[in-house]
Parts: sequence; C-alpha cells; structure tokens
Amino acid sequence: MPETTYTTVLGTLLWRAPDGEYGLVRPNDREGLDLLVHRSDMVTDPQAAMPAEGDAVLYELCTDAQGPRARSVRRRT
Repeated sequence: MPETTYTTVLGTLLWRAPDGEYGLVRPNDREGLDLLVHRSDMVTDPQAAMPAEGDAVLYELCTDAQGPRARSVRRRT
C-alpha cells in the first residue's frame, strides 16, 4: 500500500457552494489541478468564519492511492 504524503500549500478558495458543503481550492503555484474540498476538510477557528470565495488559504495537500486532495483548509491570516 502506498504511503500517504502531506505538503503544506498556499492557495485561494475559488468557489463555495451556496450551502457551504463544498469548495474549490486553487494552489498559488498553479502546479497541479484545482481541488474539490468538503466542508469537513475546512478548519475554522472559533473566532473566525469559514473561508469565503477569494480568500487566501493554507492547506495540506494529501497525496494517497486515490490521488491528490486538500485537507485542513484554513483562512490565511
């Protein structure tokens, strides 16, 4: 079984579904595809709101047997 790897990446939240369940993240370096993220992969600080469209975000790029995905997406402060 291939090992999962994680890399911290800077990006932008391009889009969020009206219900907030899904979003689309684009890495700033544009090396790679835009990543669909689920609300459960977005981290919120109790003092801050969920990342909104156009916000700069920091996330972990997870690469595993299923391919690349974003997790721990949070607004960059």
